[in-house]
Amino acid sequence: MNQELDSAQQFNQNITAGYKNLLRFSLQNPSMAWFMLCTLFNYNAASHKRERWVSQGVRVPPMLIYSITHTCNLSCKGCYARALHAPREGDLDPEKFADLVTQADEIGISIMMLAGGEPFTRPELLDTTARHPKIIFPIFTNGLLLRGALFEKMLKQKQAIPIISLEGDENETDERRGVGVFDRIQNLIRCLKRAKHMFGISITVTRDNFHTVTSPRFIEKLVSLGSQILFFINYVPVDPGTENLVLDSAQLGSLKDILEGFRRKYPALFVGFPSGEEEFGGCLAAGKGFVHINAEGDVQPCPFSPYADANLKNKSLIEALRSPLLQKVLSNVSEEEESNGICSLWQKRVWVESLVKTE
Repeated sequence: MNQELDSAQQFNQNITAGYKNLLRFSLQNPSMAWFMLCTLFNYNAASHKRERWVSQGVRVPPMLIYSITHTCNLSCKGCYARALHAPREGDLDPEKFADLVTQADEIGISIMMLAGGEPFTRPELLDTTARHPKIIFPIFTNGLLLRGALFEKMLKQKQAIPIISLEGDENETDERRGVGVFDRIQNLIRCLKRAKHMFGISITVTRDNFHTVTSPRFIEKLVSLGSQILFFINYVPVDPGTENLVLDSAQLGSLKDILEGFRRKYPALFVGFPSGEEEFGGCLAAGKGFVHINAEGDVQPCPFSPYADANLKNKSLIEALRSPLLQKVLSNVSEEEESNGICSLWQKRVWVESLVKTE
């Protein structure tokens, strides 16, 4: 338990440090700087809530990753959501979706990373986020639906931060996502910069695009266009036959140093996953740092570990966080050690699945 608490505390400290950096990066934008100052205050208040839950034997993580829908307007190659989270009964209805976010707010969740599918296919999304200004909502999106009235609506919510998916330059992005996607994303990025709305970029790092997406030229362009958060997500071979896209040992060994160099040089946050988890003593799943909720309400250790013994259709969020599966994963720290730069629970999926079957 002490090791769990130490790594969780370190994760909290790093989130706080990240917010302080975003505040520093935003000083030329008084409105955004004030928002980040309030965010720091809110995060500290939510931390006290989470500490009270720990005293009651419940690990409430600072972050939820919520894949809010199966629906998507693209069909990208190697999409882990399509491969791992096939629809069974459909997405949570708008009322349960809104109630989940309310519960998260009440128990001290500070960050809800919204993914999909494509989150902006849910028409009620921004109505729900608007009611929770103390939660930060990084929204992982392909960006193609963010236009017109929807774009203007999002601009009114500083807590709604689009994280736009790129695979590199035009060739890499259009190869995976479809012809013309890169140009449309560039137009969205320019619009966000003009509006001075915070946004980030999410990059799936593969063996093929590694040199492009870790080049100073690529990073300098994104930062100059206004991106303040860059996620580097190591490719996980959820599609059989795509193991050749996994980072090789040399790339994996250099990625941590490359990201650290970027942090020293550029005014942006650089987040590595899952390689960045090593800084916190290993995997942050199952409540140590986050849990994953799929579109149908299953509460899972992480997005790459699609197993659950609790569902939010018949349990509250706090009850689901007490689930035997999450507790067993948390108590087996040795099973969670990172290796090969691939999500540890994905590599241990047979073990995780066995925990569900023994219930």
